[in-house]
Amino acid sequence: MRRLWLGVGLLLALLVLGVYTASGMQQIHSPVSKDLHRAAQAALDENWQEAEEFSKQAQSAWSRYWRITAAVADHEPMEEIDSLFAELKIYVREQEAEHFAACCANLSTLTRAMGEAHTINWWNLL
Repeated sequence: MRRLWLGVGLLLALLVLGVYTASGMQQIHSPVSKDLHRAAQAALDENWQEAEEFSKQAQSAWSRYWRITAAVADHEPMEEIDSLFAELKIYVREQEAEHFAACCANLSTLTRAMGEAHTINWWNLL
């Protein structure tokens, strides 16, 4: 009987940890995605100071939570996100609005997907 309750307790602890991780991933990556969207819009408006500021905020938040994300997520999209952030620096320096905006849109989609991939949905449970 003791083992049964130990097993139930362990399963409940894993459930709580999973729910906490799912909500945390969404909270971490949603602001990054929004900042990248704002950066793309600012670049298209030729406001490079604002575009650079938003992209730096996004990269800073991404870097701050990189290890936490790496602990629970697949590393392949993370490597792609890292390489796209490196591209952004070049587009800012050269002030290439279209490439910068496209790269930000790609990054925004990838970071939003990173957060959504860990939420609790019926399609994630199948």
